[in-house]
Amino acid sequence: MSNVVGRTGFHVTHTKAVSERGAILDEMMRELSPKSIERWAQRNPSIVVEDERLNIALVNGGEGDLVPCEDPKEVIAYGQQRLAKLSTPVKEPKRNPVTGKEKGGTTTSSMFVLHLPKSLCREVKDFYPVLDEDGHEVGRRSRWVARDRDEALQYFEDAMEYMAREVIPGGWDAILGADIQFSESTPHIQVLADPFAPDPKHPGQLRSEFSRAYGSHRSVRDDKGRQMSGQAKFRRYHEGLKEWMLERGWDIERDVDRLRHDKTATKEMYGAMKDKQRVLDEHEKALVEGRREVDEANNNLDAQWERLDTARNELRQEREQLQEEKEKVLQEARNEGYAKGVNEGRSEVDALKEQVSEQLDLAN
Repeated sequence: MSNVVGRTGFHVTHTKAVSERGAILDEMMRELSPKSIERWAQRNPSIVVEDERLNIALVNGGEGDLVPCEDPKEVIAYGQQRLAKLSTPVKEPKRNPVTGKEKGGTTTSSMFVLHLPKSLCREVKDFYPVLDEDGHEVGRRSRWVARDRDEALQYFEDAMEYMAREVIPGGWDAILGADIQFSESTPHIQVLADPFAPDPKHPGQLRSEFSRAYGSHRSVRDDKGRQMSGQAKFRRYHEGLKEWMLERGWDIERDVDRLRHDKTATKEMYGAMKDKQRVLDEHEKALVEGRREVDEANNNLDAQWERLDTARNELRQEREQLQEEKEKVLQEARNEGYAKGVNEGRSEVDALKEQVSEQLDLAN
């Protein structure tokens, strides 16, 4: 058993425009077209072109199974067949003329991504460069490759079984196509599905279950009878997936990587955010080291200030002592001068008295 933490989960994005399926599949099944490989490799630095041949493109065979796909148009065609079965036609969103934002409309497509846990991978260290916003290399990051291809395929099969049972409202039939990718930084499966399921009021037709599956709907409530929010549903889905995979003996942990499971994050966004996080971690380390140096400098300054304060106190005490000695000497001098002056004054008075006495004697 690997010492690396293994986590399971998924993230998903939704779109309303059926026309976006072509762009999604162009990236998702790029290994079917050399031009697509070249185009997407220029956009995504995590793609290892020579490993594109390892990827597996799949399309719904129409009987609840996924079969090899040779052209993304096969996935488009299967999706169109399901759109034609909708009891209520797809509604286009309305654009606010002031804000430009779209509102309403039918969500037609869901894009799921599930990664192979790192406990089932082998790490290739320092494989990719990590670049800052100016394109300068600031570090290196690892690539993770499946330690055993068959094991990875079984993991994805087990995970997709749960997704079809519990997460995708139309089950296997609603999975239009999938692609298992071994050519990027971590093995993963991308799944294109629709949110349509059989309409109980119109046998043989489909209806949208988007709100029931992923949003807030009055018919979906928790154990306490409260209407469930979309976030609460996704928490339940993730917890259920972990339990499902643990029961099948997979080496995974129970905690959740919130960034990886963020239903609003695309695969590219996730990779970019992780790269930025690595850069931030490096900067944080540098800041910690810088802070340590600053603290040491501050400690040295504190010691110097303390020594300076001590010297100042000693100097002040010396000045006070000198002042006291000066006052003492001055006082002694004053006293001595006063005494000398008194004695000299007395002598002069006695001399005057003697002169006066002699003058009086002569006068008589």
